[in-house]
Amino acid sequence: MYGCVDHPLRRLLGARLPPDELSRTALVRRQQSARQGLTRKIVAVIFAAAALFAGAAQLGLVSAQIPGVGVPGGELPSGDGVLTVGVVGVASTPLPLFAETAADRAVVSLTYRSLTRLDASGWPEPDIASTWSVAADGLSWTITLDPAAHWEDGSTVSAADVLTTISIASELGTAGGYWQSITAEEGDEAGTVKLSASRGLANLPTMLGSLPLLSATQFAGLSAAQIPDSDAAKVPQGTGPYRITSISSGGAGLVRRADLLAADTASLTAAGTSAEKIALYFFPDAASALRGWTTSSLDQLIGLDIADARRGTAARGTTIELGSTVFSGIATNLRPGSVLRDPRLRAGLAALLDPAAITAVFGGSVARTPVSPLSWGWTALPDAKTGVDYATSLFKSVKWKKGDAGWSLPSGAAASLEILTLPASAHPVDAAVAAQAAAAWTAFGIPTRVTELSPIDLTSRLASGTFQLAVLNVDVGIDVDLYPLLGSGAVLTGGNIAGIQLKDLDLLLNRARQPGDRATRTAALVALQKWLAETNYILPIRFRAVELLTSSRVTQVAPMLVDEPESYLRAVLSFRLATP
Repeated sequence: MYGCVDHPLRRLLGARLPPDELSRTALVRRQQSARQGLTRKIVAVIFAAAALFAGAAQLGLVSAQIPGVGVPGGELPSGDGVLTVGVVGVASTPLPLFAETAADRAVVSLTYRSLTRLDASGWPEPDIASTWSVAADGLSWTITLDPAAHWEDGSTVSAADVLTTISIASELGTAGGYWQSITAEEGDEAGTVKLSASRGLANLPTMLGSLPLLSATQFAGLSAAQIPDSDAAKVPQGTGPYRITSISSGGAGLVRRADLLAADTASLTAAGTSAEKIALYFFPDAASALRGWTTSSLDQLIGLDIADARRGTAARGTTIELGSTVFSGIATNLRPGSVLRDPRLRAGLAALLDPAAITAVFGGSVARTPVSPLSWGWTALPDAKTGVDYATSLFKSVKWKKGDAGWSLPSGAAASLEILTLPASAHPVDAAVAAQAAAAWTAFGIPTRVTELSPIDLTSRLASGTFQLAVLNVDVGIDVDLYPLLGSGAVLTGGNIAGIQLKDLDLLLNRARQPGDRATRTAALVALQKWLAETNYILPIRFRAVELLTSSRVTQVAPMLVDEPESYLRAVLSFRLATP
């Protein structure tokens, strides 16, 4: 995304948190396409949106099957018990660990399972794993597999499948290399797996929720580089609640399996009327997807930005903002000699911002800390004080002086600020955040200029610590671990761009990343959030949102925390379809 920049700070310009030596907190499902020389298939046949629709009320599709995939293309299912979902993206490699496009990920979400399943708040619940426990030293986890979990051919999911999947994920460098830190072996008892690391990893059950399993039998003897083009990969062999009946470059048909797990059955019972079949429609771009939504009877559409989503709801349906894990804020330089080291100054600057105005235009939710309001670990905090009077009192309390020409430092020098950001042409939201802050602070009496830099130049400025403020986007992941962003050790790895090094903060950060039950972990995150809300190392703006268009035919769809937009489909069995 950012050319040849290879510094960990590159990940802070809109990507994942840079991993520290072991934690690698980011939940990255995108694969490094150049790694291992993997040959990626490119779909050559893309159909126009008009070809996707047969009739005003019902959708149908006949198109060429995906090269190398052994399920033929054909007409997609339709009717009362069918959920129709549009996805912006064309299918290429619908296989766990190798899914490249939104269409691939949508298929994988429905046809494969992970050891754990994340609930709406991102907390891990049983899926293929029926139970799990952590050792007293926190260094190893024992996972018990559900004997009711089966592959499509009827074989039971085994420990070998888990070991194979983790081995391939390690070879690929999946999730920023997270799985390279994990030792996987069969447990002492049949049907169990033992996962170990050199330090406690509280987020391991959550990470397992984003690692759909591959079959050890199906891919026996194959390296990661060989799998995508292998004969084995041509035959879908999943564990999920749905199986593929047809797939092409333009869509996929799926039918619900009869051998559901207990949690699936409970979801179906709660839903009342759920989707027996699913028709996925793949659109090559947002424009064709929007046309498809406005001229058809699609039940849902995922993959549009907020502007296109609003255009879609102008025609029909509503928008549900699924919560993403991307936190946006304005980072401050807190190294010795920095003008903003006093927390009262940062609180004063934050008091002049208007994050709600940003979310009104660009969507998302206003943030108080880098923990999403949809997260299991989030806590309600007192509203931040705002306004010119409050900011003035804070600046005066640290001996800044206000004159006719504006504010001056205690030394008498005129105050001024600079905000770094990426170019507005490619990053309009970042530019809007910077422009709003500059206007507010300049009006307050502190001349503030916005400097747009290329990713390479911005990375260089952040790495060298030669900045005052910078607009920042960080994917904090489903299970938030902020040590790589704010921990003392992360100053050396490049993640802690603020340069803050405090023992008390490190203690809170480390407590929040220790294994424990939900109550213990929530308490640790609450304490950390309270500290961060008081100190404003990063002036919080918002959490991005993922736009889901949905029709009135589908109910019981609520906001949920997702790492990839298509992963909302993990909850599809709980959706209720209206009956005629």
